[in-house]
Amino acid sequence: MSAQTGFPTSLSILLTRLALSFWVGSAILFVITSVAEQVHPSFDSMIKDQLATIRFPHYYRFGGICLGIALAGSLFAGLRCSGRTRKRMLIVFGLTFVSTAIVVFDYMMVYEPLQTLITPPGKARTQEFLALHDRSRIVNEVHLTIALVACLLANWSKEG
Repeated sequence: MSAQTGFPTSLSILLTRLALSFWVGSAILFVITSVAEQVHPSFDSMIKDQLATIRFPHYYRFGGICLGIALAGSLFAGLRCSGRTRKRMLIVFGLTFVSTAIVVFDYMMVYEPLQTLITPPGKARTQEFLALHDRSRIVNEVHLTIALVACLLANWSKEG
């Protein structure tokens, strides 16, 4: 870090690191528990649909908070630092921006239509549902991979 850095810049780097770590870890835990619920033999399709309806809005809300904090923190740090730290934090910002854009796309173009297809709970799974569900899996894998790379880059440092 350069002489321009101080408490606000160090805090923004810390918040970026924490927010990205929280998001990646939480999203992975969310996926693990969601898969466990979907394959649980005691849950019928009505219960599974209700669980998705309850949980996914919180997933997107928490993701928005974490990614928003990481965006603000990495941009602030990238603009205030110099040298390698500046470059690294601006790359983290760029990766986080792309990941966030993918999450917004997923929410609007995949989740909301999927939610409509399972309302009311227990509806039969259509081909449209299966296609959107598969697209959701792929989109989430991509955005989480990008967020993980940003997280690793933000955390893997001998400085700042």
